[in-house]
Amino acid sequence: MFPRERFVSPEDIGSIALFPGGADGAPIYLRDVADVRMVLGPTEIRRENQNRQFRLTGDVVAEVASVGTVNDSIRARLAGYTVPEGYGIIFGGEEEAIRENNRQLTIVVALAIFLVFVVMAVQYESIVNPLVIILAIPLSLVGVGAGLWVTGTPMSAPVLLGVILLAGIVVNNAILLVEYIEQGRRERGLSREQAVIDAGMVRLRPILMTTLTTASGMFPLALGIGEGSELMQPLAVAVVGGLAVSMLLTLFVVPSAYMILNTNAERLMAWLTGARPARTSEVGTSATADAVPHGVPEVAGAD
Repeated sequence: MFPRERFVSPEDIGSIALFPGGADGAPIYLRDVADVRMVLGPTEIRRENQNRQFRLTGDVVAEVASVGTVNDSIRARLAGYTVPEGYGIIFGGEEEAIRENNRQLTIVVALAIFLVFVVMAVQYESIVNPLVIILAIPLSLVGVGAGLWVTGTPMSAPVLLGVILLAGIVVNNAILLVEYIEQGRRERGLSREQAVIDAGMVRLRPILMTTLTTASGMFPLALGIGEGSELMQPLAVAVVGGLAVSMLLTLFVVPSAYMILNTNAERLMAWLTGARPARTSEVGTSATADAVPHGVPEVAGAD
């Protein structure tokens, strides 16, 4: 460190002796090996991971646009910009925090679905019915995407929270339907097709009541009514959109998936064990015959 009062001009700095010299030669000064001139320079140098960075910051006016909208606009403006070699553009600040939160919430959603599947697999002691029930979750995502597209809501952390909430609701509806099908086959000896039809008729009203009451409660928040509702509005949009679509798809797709997966599972089990798979008509006939008391003639065609 040289004294400031000694070096006040480029000439003074150029007169710094790099090698004092001696009997073998003349001294070498800084001006002999460098061009010293006065230019503008940074008042401070920022580094991250040992890389020099120049940071541009700005505030987002929430009343005009959201952080996601502003970031999309910035990306669109920089799309045609050619960055010089050795340089790069990194989006940080709130967008970096949003990306990290979305990544963590995505892991949480996947973990929640996995835990739901494991619990049901343990309870049913099978993976067929849990697969049928868990199918309701991707069906609800169709409604989530449609709701976000219609309302122009970007993907955000509240949307992922709504997906987690939605997964529990639609899984409950699917459990009600599948469990009633299993009760019909197990306790009343119904065939697979008849059990599915009866479960659809009986559980239609509870599923509609559960879905409509939840969607009605979320609807004012989805409209953005009330002070400060902008934060949780994406959550409500995701829930309402997912419930509206999953209600219809659960009543039609889940029973169909139950028929397909259970039929194939029974055929696979019969092939592995070498047993003859029971046909649907045999299941219904044997159950009816067992229900007829001894000594009472059975009338052909009676239900």
